[in-house]
Amino acid sequence: MFRRQEPETNLEKFLEFYDHNYKKLKRLFIFTFVCIFLLLFSRLAFWAVDRYTFNRDLNRTVNQISQLVDNVRTTYAIYTETQTDIMRLMAQSNTMPDFLVQDGKFINVYGGGIVVASSTPIINNNKSFPTFKIAYQGLKKEVCEALSLLDWGDEESGLIAEALGSINEQGIDTALRDIEEEPKEEIVEITLDNGSKKFVKKPAPILFNVAKPNDAMIPTPFTAAQAADACNCGTQRSCSFALRYYTYLR
Repeated sequence: MFRRQEPETNLEKFLEFYDHNYKKLKRLFIFTFVCIFLLLFSRLAFWAVDRYTFNRDLNRTVNQISQLVDNVRTTYAIYTETQTDIMRLMAQSNTMPDFLVQDGKFINVYGGGIVVASSTPIINNNKSFPTFKIAYQGLKKEVCEALSLLDWGDEESGLIAEALGSINEQGIDTALRDIEEEPKEEIVEITLDNGSKKFVKKPAPILFNVAKPNDAMIPTPFTAAQAADACNCGTQRSCSFALRYYTYLR
């Protein structure tokens, strides 16, 4: 009686195993392929939804800030007090857009706060020009960077400065604080090697988180590298983006 020869090589063993388990292997292959396809598709779909949501909210924010600037100027045109509480005044006069108000608070589309305030007037040719500032708080680093790369106007449109920052441990918005800073040269006393002292001029420090139109060091808009450094809030929603404008177009 003929007896089937046992496979000797690994290849022969593999082919015999394949012949005996063809249907099972086929089902396993199809199942694995479907799982991989669903995994890749779900990740692609998640990325697409995330990008759509990001761009949608960014566009909404750009439009809201532009409208907010116009509304602030309209309010100032009616109420000319230079040190008025502009946020309270806008709420009372209904010039704060309704979509920014939730439960009596000013909230942006990312769930963070909105601050609108008078800022230090700018003196030019012995004339005082009132200014105001706006800060969007509670932003992710990615949103902070994206806003800083956009064109928010120039000197003709009344833009004075842009600032990037975060809410620090003391609860201070560093962008809102630094956007008014005007670093100046200082005279400091130093001690020489021989022990004598002298006064020297210390150059004004550079605020790398503040950009100004046509500035020689950091012009607007920020570069991607500058934005990545200045939007220093890690993965938390603690970044802040601030703008400062002239109250009236000159």
